[in-house]
Amino acid sequence: MSNPITEAASVAQRLDQYVQYCDAAEPQCPIIGDRSGTTDVGVSEGALESVVVVQSETLFGSQFQRPSDRRQDTTTMVAFDIAHHTMAAFGLRTSSRVGPAGGDFAQQHPGPQLHRLSLPLAALQTALAQLNASHAANFQRPGEESDRIRKAEVWQEISTDKGLLSQILKDQKTDYKNLSQALSQENKDFSSALSSLRQMVVDQPTPNRNAMVASERGLMPRDCRDIRAAGNSQSGVYTIFSGCNSFEAYCDMSDDGGGWTMIQRRLDGSVDFFRGWKDYRKGFGRLIGEHWLGLQNIHALTASGDYQLKIDLVTFNYRYSYALYNDFSVDPEKDGYPLLVSGYSGTAGDQFTQHSGMKFTTKDRDQDKSHVNCANVWKGAWWYKDCHWSNLNGLYKTTGACDGHNAVWSDLGRSKYTCLTVVEMKIRPRK
Repeated sequence: MSNPITEAASVAQRLDQYVQYCDAAEPQCPIIGDRSGTTDVGVSEGALESVVVVQSETLFGSQFQRPSDRRQDTTTMVAFDIAHHTMAAFGLRTSSRVGPAGGDFAQQHPGPQLHRLSLPLAALQTALAQLNASHAANFQRPGEESDRIRKAEVWQEISTDKGLLSQILKDQKTDYKNLSQALSQENKDFSSALSSLRQMVVDQPTPNRNAMVASERGLMPRDCRDIRAAGNSQSGVYTIFSGCNSFEAYCDMSDDGGGWTMIQRRLDGSVDFFRGWKDYRKGFGRLIGEHWLGLQNIHALTASGDYQLKIDLVTFNYRYSYALYNDFSVDPEKDGYPLLVSGYSGTAGDQFTQHSGMKFTTKDRDQDKSHVNCANVWKGAWWYKDCHWSNLNGLYKTTGACDGHNAVWSDLGRSKYTCLTVVEMKIRPRK
């Protein structure tokens, strides 16, 4: 299939050659026939645009006929016919036809004026430029090419980032492996040193070994008993260590040889004990005054060994009583902080053993056996069953009617719910 651009360029070149030819030999330039009827060879109007006669058929590669009856501005007409046929052949837009058929050209440009050939030649060159631009646009798609280049650049960036991330991951794995090896070696060294230290303790004579244990407990006492054993005889607030935790507690160093860790105390009603689960778990109040040590701390203490519990009670008329339990512990929170108590002795009467095995109930966490929340009914958190024989966390009252909503230890005085002015709960390791 021929190339329109190549053919259009060839026609333009031949037209330029024709102009040069006419400049040199104007009398011999071809003429154009009358378009009002038929040509000399009998071609009707509309069948051909024109019949062109030239003397040199090599100039355009086709034979032209010369009419003998008339001459016009032949050079210009030939140029227009060639330009018109060329642009029509390649689908280019042309202006309205001018020439002998229209009659306008002969009137405006009489005579053989060769310089007028510049008009059709310029039109042909413009059409050729348009066709060339259109042809180039069909083979060039800047948007697609730009997208392709951008995609290639993005893919290159992704590949580069992927390689960088892979290297970082590889380095991290190497560092982790080295760290694991170092920690493993340190663990082995620590275990070896600990075994050697234990063996040294075993090899020591009994008096020295006891002294070493006492020294360790003096530095990191697990309860007030250790603090007392380390030589501290003053009651007050101390830091004790239980497992991985440490907390402060009030130590009673005077009662029955001392070494008691206070877990609850009521003195004057300055602290509100009608609280929720969170407070009773963590603890609240002032250690030197009214307070609750906290279920989590009570559990930590009793989980470290065998403990006994002593409860001191003073009524509104200053009558003192106590209850001693040889076995006391509180299990972990996941079980509901249940109470285990037994081995009663004392003067207050046993009003606590009936609560053994019960979970702790607060106003916002009901874990008792009753169909109601006993903590809400009796205004205090406790190890209720259905509901209570004792409730030492009830409302504080010293005067007026005590009706079971107050801190209670049943049948302690002349009535079932005698008002209590002082309550202390304290523990220490069982002897």
